[in-house]
Amino acid sequence: MNYVIQKPNDIDFETYSLEGLRVAVASGEVQLDWQAQNNGKEITVREALSTCYECGRKINSLDAACASCGAPFRAAQPSLDSTIAAASSALDFHVAREGKHFGPYTEIAARNYLADGRIKPDDLCWRPGMDTWLPAWLVLWEG
Repeated sequence: MNYVIQKPNDIDFETYSLEGLRVAVASGEVQLDWQAQNNGKEITVREALSTCYECGRKINSLDAACASCGAPFRAAQPSLDSTIAAASSALDFHVAREGKHFGPYTEIAARNYLADGRIKPDDLCWRPGMDTWLPAWLVLWEG
């Protein structure tokens, strides 16, 4: 699955895999409100990262495939142990928003910042052991 992105005021198009699109958003290369095309459908980048490319249903980024239609999201699923772990006092949570990186924070601090709004749910979060950057709400969610 590939997404075609045309940056505003640019005549060139860039093609990204789902994983590549996540990295491009985390680095600030691509913005969440830009338009993306996949299989002839035009959606925002934000929708591309939270919607199954095959059936259009909402997805969980931790799943390897869509629960509704079985469409695969990635070659390798990140371990739940690496994304949802017991509270850690290590300074290993990194956050990215609009091309800027923040942190590292402890897990407790990152959860508190998410709760009080300093970290936004759609900010991307990464810690050592994770395969890719994921939305903060997903990484810091306490089930």
